[in-house]
Amino acid sequence: MKVKWDDKICIHAGECVKNLPSVFKVVDEKFVIDESGASEDKVKHVVGLCPSGALKIED
Repeated sequence: MKVKWDDKICIHAGECVKNLPSVFKVVDEKFVIDESGASEDKVKHVVGLCPSGALKIED
């Protein structure tokens, strides 16, 4: 599973970072996604919380 982020769509609501900081984080002022930081089910759930649809899952 791979999570893709579209910075042109993102409204920076922060739902991903707030709900799953082990996967979605800001490092050196850059958005980082570490899919190995949680189970697939948890990652999929948080991707579903993204209000702008900037996060997508590719299998």
